[in-house]
Amino acid sequence: MSDSMQRLIRDLNNGKMRGYSYYTHPEQSSDTTMNASGSGQLIQYAVQKRNHQYVAYYFQVDVDQMDNHEEAAVEQYEEYSDVEQALACLVNKGADLDRFAPFKGQTPF
Repeated sequence: MSDSMQRLIRDLNNGKMRGYSYYTHPEQSSDTTMNASGSGQLIQYAVQKRNHQYVAYYFQVDVDQMDNHEEAAVEQYEEYSDVEQALACLVNKGADLDRFAPFKGQTPF
């Protein structure tokens, strides 16, 4: 296990929230990260240990639907008893664990 992965798991076990957000741009988007109108998306991944469970968070919304994100976004919270299961859930949704870091400003939880 890499040093960065060990640090991530240690931080999560200590109750810290880790993750990241990014915008896809239409010129750089794949078919899975671009909507029908050709705009990009805001995507966010996060994980945190709460009450002995690891909560994996995923959020995705089309940039042109940001004003209507309550109805247009995909927002998922999934709980796991094992940190590796929570991280695998996010990797399966496209997360890059090497990018996980502390959030600055507004957090998903």
